Amino acid sequence: MADVQPSRDDYPSRIADLLEALATKIRSLTVDKIARAINFVTLGLLALTLVATALVFLLVGLFRIGGEVTRKTCDCTGYMEITYAVVAGVFLAVGVFLWSRRTRPAPKDDS
Repeated sequence: MADVQPSRDDYPSRIADLLEALATKIRSLTVDKIARAINFVTLGLLALTLVATALVFLLVGLFRIGGEVTRKTCDCTGYMEITYAVVAGVFLAVGVFLWSRRTRPAPKDDS
C-alpha cells in the first residue's frame, strides 16, 4: 500500500488556505478587539460631550432663572450681583461639603 500523496498542483492552494487561516486568526486576536475598543471609546466621548453640553445649558438656564427671580423679588438695580453671590455661595457650600468628606492620608509612622 502506497501512501496517498497530494498532487503537486494541490500544494499552492493548500499553502494559500493555510496563510488565509493564519491571517484570519491573527486579525481576530488583534484588529477585531481593537476595533471594538475604539467603538466603545468613540461612543463614550460622544456621550461625555453631550452630557457636558447639557450640563452647561442647565447651569446657564438656572442662572438666568435665578436672575429673574432676584429681579422680581429685589426690585433693585444690582440684582445680577445678588445672583452671582447666591451662585458663589452654592459653589462654596458644595466645596466645603466635599472638603469635609475627603479621605485623609494615614499618619506616617516614624519608628
